[in-house]
Amino acid sequence: MIHFVHGTLAKITNDYAVIDCGGVGFKMGISLSTVSKISMKSGKDVLLYTYMAVSEDNIALYGFSDEDELSLFTRLISVSGIGPKAAMSILGTFSPDDLRSAIANGDAKTIAQAQGIGLKTAQKLIIELKDKVGASDVEVSTSSKGGNSEKIVQVVDTLSLYGFPRAKVTEALKKLDTSLPLEELIAQTLRVLGKESGR
Repeated sequence: MIHFVHGTLAKITNDYAVIDCGGVGFKMGISLSTVSKISMKSGKDVLLYTYMAVSEDNIALYGFSDEDELSLFTRLISVSGIGPKAAMSILGTFSPDDLRSAIANGDAKTIAQAQGIGLKTAQKLIIELKDKVGASDVEVSTSSKGGNSEKIVQVVDTLSLYGFPRAKVTEALKKLDTSLPLEELIAQTLRVLGKESGR
């Protein structure tokens, strides 16, 4: 599994980017959101987090400007009927926070504005992802001290992988200064969770 690609941005369009890594060009599909973040870096160093999609007749690499977008991408393609291209269309239409808000609020009409996404698909997406990327992420990103929603999502995602309920991690984060460095924020969140479990 290729977690990220770091090299020189050799080419970029509205659909893909080519990163030169020691003379090897990695072509990867990108969302309009990522395009906007790296379009001015042609000929310069860039780092994109990646996902490799493998099917019977194709292998494709997709790149993302941050791990938050990558995380949402993997969740979107877990929904039956949403492939990588549809997921990229959604990510190119909405910011991560706007997408989470639409999912949390059950706003299928808004999600259906993405190209290639019908109302029924948007409704299915909400049903399958509401408990995974719903209100808790949105709530903590707006109510925690210091904001920084991308970092908050990383903490929630990381600790949920170790078995901590997302809701409990979210509640713990509300008590902390989320402007802290990521590693320190994770450590302090663990301390809060440890104290609560020891009650």
